Amino acid sequence: HLNKNATFDTFVPGDSNRFARTVALAVAEGSGQDFNPLCIYGGSGLGKTHLLNAIGNYALVKDPTLKVRYVTSEEFTNEFIDALQNPSQSQGRIAEFNRRYRQVDVLLIDDIQFLGGKEATLEQFFHTLEQFFHTFNSLYQASKRIVIASDVAPKNLKGFEARLISRFDAGLTVDVKPPDLETRIAILRMMSGMNGVTIPNDVLDLIAERFTENIRELEGALTRVTAVASLSNQPVT
Repeated sequence: HLNKNATFDTFVPGDSNRFARTVALAVAEGSGQDFNPLCIYGGSGLGKTHLLNAIGNYALVKDPTLKVRYVTSEEFTNEFIDALQNPSQSQGRIAEFNRRYRQVDVLLIDDIQFLGGKEATLEQFFHTLEQFFHTFNSLYQASKRIVIASDVAPKNLKGFEARLISRFDAGLTVDVKPPDLETRIAILRMMSGMNGVTIPNDVLDLIAERFTENIRELEGALTRVTAVASLSNQPVT
């Protein structure tokens, strides 16, 4: 379930994310063999999920026959725990789970720091991590592309075994930082253009100066301003 709007064309590059975008594009094109796995980390709302989806979308445009799977770690966990629930059927369901994940060409896993899930029991947590380890190894040895996103660098992931951390470190780790003022203005300009709304430059400048932490804040501020203007039948000023 890729977000079709999250592409490289709609990802605004800046000093804070340009390297991550360049590497992600190389992976999507299939030329980034040395970057496997690719680990993208950074704070919330800085474009990690956008990049994961852009990789998947681009890879499918280049080769529509590819099997691409985007999943959050919570979905991965829930699917695996669901396969374990019924003991009489669990072998068949786990085999089906393995087929679903180990036959993909590009695996994109978001929010990996939540792997195991808050609701899972300790036993289920370790089962899930073990399952992920085997899934990861199977794809890695078959030279399939693996991209993970996290809010912290792989070495700082909590609850992960050293052997899994070392697998992550064997590839390339890149970070995304909060965008600078120029990039924030460019992001706002793209958002307003995509929404078909004309916003004066001084308004974009003001919003960009006020909201500095992440892109979701920027988007929310722009949405509020345009909504108020639209509902009160006034231009944005």
